[in-house]
Amino acid sequence: MTEAQATEPRIGAVPGAGTRLRALAGVLRRHLALVVVLAAATALRVIALVAVYPGIWFSDSNSYLQVATTGKLSVVRVQGYALFLAPFLHLGSAGALIITQHLIALAIVVLLYALLLRRGVSKLVAVLAVLPAALDAYLIALEHMIMSETLFHACIAGGIALLLWHERLRIPAALGGGVLLGYAAITRSVAVPFIAIFLVYLLIRRTGLYPILAFAAGWALIVCGYMTMFKIQHGDFAFTQFEGRFLYAKVAPFAICSELGDLPADERRFCPENAARKYDSNGFIWGKGSPIHGVPVSEDDRIQDFGLRVVRHEPLHYAKVVVRDTLHYFEPAHRTGPNDYSDTAWQFPSDPRRWKYPGYRGPIREGTKNRLHDIDPSQYVNGMVGQPSVNVHASRFLHYYQRFFYTSGQVLAACLVLVLVALIRRAPGTFRMRLDATLLAACSVTALVVASAISIFDFRYGLLAVLLLPIAGALSVASLVGQKDPASPEQ
Repeated sequence: MTEAQATEPRIGAVPGAGTRLRALAGVLRRHLALVVVLAAATALRVIALVAVYPGIWFSDSNSYLQVATTGKLSVVRVQGYALFLAPFLHLGSAGALIITQHLIALAIVVLLYALLLRRGVSKLVAVLAVLPAALDAYLIALEHMIMSETLFHACIAGGIALLLWHERLRIPAALGGGVLLGYAAITRSVAVPFIAIFLVYLLIRRTGLYPILAFAAGWALIVCGYMTMFKIQHGDFAFTQFEGRFLYAKVAPFAICSELGDLPADERRFCPENAARKYDSNGFIWGKGSPIHGVPVSEDDRIQDFGLRVVRHEPLHYAKVVVRDTLHYFEPAHRTGPNDYSDTAWQFPSDPRRWKYPGYRGPIREGTKNRLHDIDPSQYVNGMVGQPSVNVHASRFLHYYQRFFYTSGQVLAACLVLVLVALIRRAPGTFRMRLDATLLAACSVTALVVASAISIFDFRYGLLAVLLLPIAGALSVASLVGQKDPASPEQ
């Protein structure tokens, strides 16, 4: 054998490490802008871990950890996140949980970028569209908490990618998309109406009967399975037993019992005039002086009936409140009104050594069985934490970074306008682009409207729009500049 024959690569041979590294380097060069963004996004998340380790505690974390420990579903909120949380609880590492959530968030950035390229969007526009997902400080702060948002966003992004990736939707992808969107619905209930939006979308795409049935079956398997478990544990085929309370808290600030007509005696006790002091919506649902404080969950239907009476009596007032709160998400900056939840709860602290309500809640740390305050960790978290650590300089950097690097409402409004303009223009060869953009915009707006209809205004509820509306805007820009969609049936 000659030297040339010995060194000649054999046909079918497995590429060596050098070949793989060169291929990887080529991919990184082709997507250099995304690599730079991911590097910055990773650095910010590492700083977060240095600033507050293992992560940030929030009062809602108690219920998730309790469900993950006991297996009994909460009557207050859906608990899909608790199943995700359970392995880390048994592993005994809150740090592993928070790091995993940060890694999931980075994976969402890559997935959305890849989806846009797949749909024919240019690299530059695709990178700009994923900047909020990568660098928005409020998203990073929520990733750093024992909270459901990151898992919820991952389920939505994954389900959308499965359903939009191929021109011809295959049954396994449709089934997987249904499962992920169903899991999103049991992680945050604002996603429940998405089933109708996606079914209309699939019908317009003419994907065929079997993919649609597979999608619906995947969704129903998760959602009905959760509701069945809730019925076994609590007696109702439902998600929670708190829907009435959330509606009550929304309408109580403007409810006047003297104008409600023949109000049943067992509902008169819910009159907001009975409150020890004037509450905002958040106070009416959680305050100890609220008329519904201490009312058993079995009477949630009565509380809901009271709320519906107020809606029927003041439909225009209720509609005005819902529209006002929905539009609030599209305003510049982060202005909060007297009935809004403070955004300080979702900010990194300037000094993590001090914590107080309603702002920073302190690091994830051991709690006591008999808690002095409801916002302190419960006994369920004790096995997940060692010794928490904080770094004032790192946290202060993120605190000031958060003042400027977040997705302001007018950016979301501009993305929505782009979607509407693309729909009106209807450029040839861009049908799928415009349809997909409309789907993402519809999900974003629906989530905001549902949250505004039943809950207090909270910038946390607008973070799904921070992920989806820029992607919708990017698809719309591509259609407006004449970029042909490789999956469009008009070509």
